Amino acid sequence: MLDDHMFSLDLESWEASIATQNGRIRLRLLHGTYHEKFRGMKAGEAWLVKSEDGYYLKVAFSKTVELNEPNGKAIAVDVNENNVSFGTMERVMNVETKERIVRTAYFLKRRRLQSKPRLNEKPLLAKYRGRERRRLEDIYHKVAKEMVAEAIEAGASVVVLEDIKNIRRRIRYSKALNGRLIRRFQKILEYKARLAGFRVVYVDPRGTSSLCPICGEKLSPNGYRRVRCPRCGLEENRDVLAVRNLLGRYQMYVGTSPVHPESPPMKGGGKT
Repeated sequence: MLDDHMFSLDLESWEASIATQNGRIRLRLLHGTYHEKFRGMKAGEAWLVKSEDGYYLKVAFSKTVELNEPNGKAIAVDVNENNVSFGTMERVMNVETKERIVRTAYFLKRRRLQSKPRLNEKPLLAKYRGRERRRLEDIYHKVAKEMVAEAIEAGASVVVLEDIKNIRRRIRYSKALNGRLIRRFQKILEYKARLAGFRVVYVDPRGTSSLCPICGEKLSPNGYRRVRCPRCGLEENRDVLAVRNLLGRYQMYVGTSPVHPESPPMKGGGKT
């Protein structure tokens, strides 16, 4: 680990200077178009990491961003194991992440490897875990980028996410799935949203997939991922209704829209 006294970065020439026992050494950094996003940012702590391909310098950058002023417009995000739904009251989109397929494929690879013990089992298992993590991270970043673009197009100032702090008390997700699936994606999305100037608010997700956003009645199954309200007759995809309910929770909290009193309110003050 390197603090700011042990290394420095020159983002104009893309060189790093690192202090060693034999004095400071200068290293030429590999540069790509992706690195341009770090211009104008402040470098913080860094880690010199050894890998099979050589050494990597991992640097934490920070940037001061002026958040948008609230304008009453928001998009909400509902995360499931194999798809993510997001949008406004007028338009909701669904993106199939295929995360379950990726996880299942690597799970089967590891199980086959473990069923036939060999001398190099641990390195191979670690390699598979690394590949799985990188594939999923790539999925998360691409979906989050698409959501931020939608928020910009919709003219929103706020991104509404689910507060999943006590989610295990309400749904039967395993501890591993609870942590790996939703929290990691939310962190990536929050980072990209804030970097683009959006405020991020967390609301209570309880009942968002099972309550009618119009009258608050308990919804009944009506086909694959479709539900119907027995009181007002509303019929829709449950993921679409979850997004609208999340928006309703936020709008109820800020006082911009009436929401049926049976819907649970926003928890606390949320995060901004």
